[in-house]
Amino acid sequence: MRATLRDGRHRTLACALVAAAMGCSAGIYGFRAEPNVICAGSQTTLTWAATTDGTLSAVPADASLGPVAANGTRAVSPAGPTTYRLTVKRLWKSATRDVAVEVVAAPSEVKQIGASVADPSTTCAGNTLALTVTAPAADWDARIKVARVGLIAGVNRTYSVEHAGRSADIAPGAPSTAFAGLPVQGSWRLSTPLGPSEACGRNVPRSLIIEVSSTCAQ
Repeated sequence: MRATLRDGRHRTLACALVAAAMGCSAGIYGFRAEPNVICAGSQTTLTWAATTDGTLSAVPADASLGPVAANGTRAVSPAGPTTYRLTVKRLWKSATRDVAVEVVAAPSEVKQIGASVADPSTTCAGNTLALTVTAPAADWDARIKVARVGLIAGVNRTYSVEHAGRSADIAPGAPSTAFAGLPVQGSWRLSTPLGPSEACGRNVPRSLIIEVSSTCAQ
């Protein structure tokens, strides 16, 4: 009986030493996505380091993910906002780490930017009608850039447009790329000369509106 107890103790001690040598705890040293905000269709790179092999998963689910080595990288192209999770397990312990990736998409259709001439920013001087409109940062991510600027259908006059230090005259049916690459967000100044039958306070256009086509750029 004593020999059996001694043998049991020895086996228990041996197992403890082996477990200590292997490391009983599952741990994750780091897990990140670079960049963590991307344009739709772009890639981000997941990088991780852990104590042991693990599993990558995502919400929404990504069937291409699964078992991974303890240290590694993986390029992914999420279609929309996605949370990636790294899970590692060793013996009876496990650890998880999440990282979120935001996906920015430019509007698929042109957007109108403009205002009524009743807007407080409107001025009329020197036979020129002008107003300022702001595309708020809350609605326009800084990665959404201008592709083209044009006039809405039915406008038969030239607008002068100023935005982010650039200016251009835009004629009917002739969209301009003068603002290409600039963030859509920010202040836009729109002005137009008055015609022979127009005068400040009389027969002026009811609004000044432009159409902006955009794209997403890192």
